Amino acid sequence: MKALVAASLIVASCLIGCAQPETSAPADHAQSVWAVDFIRLLPGGAEDYLKNIRGNWAQARDIALRNGDILSFNALRAADDSSLGWDIMLMTEYTDSTTWTNREEIFAQIFDSAEYERVQIDRPSSELREFVNGAVVLHPIVTNGARKK
Repeated sequence: MKALVAASLIVASCLIGCAQPETSAPADHAQSVWAVDFIRLLPGGAEDYLKNIRGNWAQARDIALRNGDILSFNALRAADDSSLGWDIMLMTEYTDSTTWTNREEIFAQIFDSAEYERVQIDRPSSELREFVNGAVVLHPIVTNGARKK
């Protein structure tokens, strides 16, 4: 698992979604919790799944970012010729472990809000991808100069 995480951070990836808070106050990354999903695209699923990430996954996280529930998010794509065993890495930095624990409720409220406009995808995401390793939770050791003991 450590090798998978290390390789994922080194792999030449194409950034397909990234956000940082648009506030003047610095975010407290020292208490944050990262949730990471490793996704393998199924044959014929890449185009629709990338549309889903850009349209739905990123939109929901943009709203969560504005609401202060997350600090950042990234969706990274491995090089086509990589041998990592996964194609997409989805990363969400939650403000703290309590927010991560409440993530399903937080996103359910976002999906039900007038602010969220679902982008229609031709097939369900379960037909487009499979999880190689879902819901890996990582705690930062050093982030933006904040060092956890």
